[in-house]
Amino acid sequence: MNDHFPQRPLRQAILLALTLLAGACTPVEALWTPADTPRKVTVERAESAARLPATRNNRLAPADTAQLRRLIEELGEPPRTRVTIALPAGAEQDQAVPVVRALAGFGVDPANITVAGQPGGDAGPVRGIAVTAELYAAVPPRCPDWRRTVMDDNSFRPSSNFGCANANNLAVMLADPGDLAAPRRMGPADGAAQEAAVNRYKANTVTPLKASSTVLTGASQQ
Repeated sequence: MNDHFPQRPLRQAILLALTLLAGACTPVEALWTPADTPRKVTVERAESAARLPATRNNRLAPADTAQLRRLIEELGEPPRTRVTIALPAGAEQDQAVPVVRALAGFGVDPANITVAGQPGGDAGPVRGIAVTAELYAAVPPRCPDWRRTVMDDNSFRPSSNFGCANANNLAVMLADPGDLAAPRRMGPADGAAQEAAVNRYKANTVTPLKASSTVLTGASQQ
C-alpha cells in the first residue's frame, strides 16, 4: 500500500498539467468574437388589431368606440402608438374621420395615424374598417460587458464593452424606437417650389452664392 502512495502526487501533477494544456489551447474566439461589437439596440414590436363596421354619418357606435379604447389601452403608451386605418376598397376618406377623432381622444398623436385603402383580394374587397395599432420598444444591450480582458493581448481587437454605453444611451433617448425599425413617411413635396427651381436652372437665373471670407480668430493681427 505504501508503494503506491508516492505515485499519487505524480499522478495529480500530470492531470493538472494536462488540464492547463487543454485550457491554453482554447481559442480566444470561444470566449469572445468580433461579432459581439459594435453593440446594437434591439427593437421589439407589439401589435393589436381590430375590425370595425363602416361608419355612417361620421359617427361610431358605442361598442366600436369601446373596442378602439381597448385597442389602445392594450399597448399602454398612446402618444407613441402608431395606428393604420385601412378603409374598404372604394370607400370615401371621410369614413376614417370618426375613427381618427376617437383615437386622438384616447391620446394617440394624429401625426402617428395613417389612413390607407385595403387592397382587394381574390375573394373580393374586405368589408369594414381594419385598424392596426403598433408600438415599438427599444431594448438596450447588456452593459457593461467585460467578458474580454481590457489588458493588451496584442490582438488589436476592440474591447468587448466597446460602444456599449453609446448604444445604451441611444435606447434611452429615443422618442420613438420605431424610427430604428423603419423611417417615417415623408410629407407631400412642394411641387411648385421644385418646378420654380428647375425653371431658374434652365433659364440660367440661379441666384449666385454670396462671397464669403475666412476670418481667423485668436490670431494676432499686425
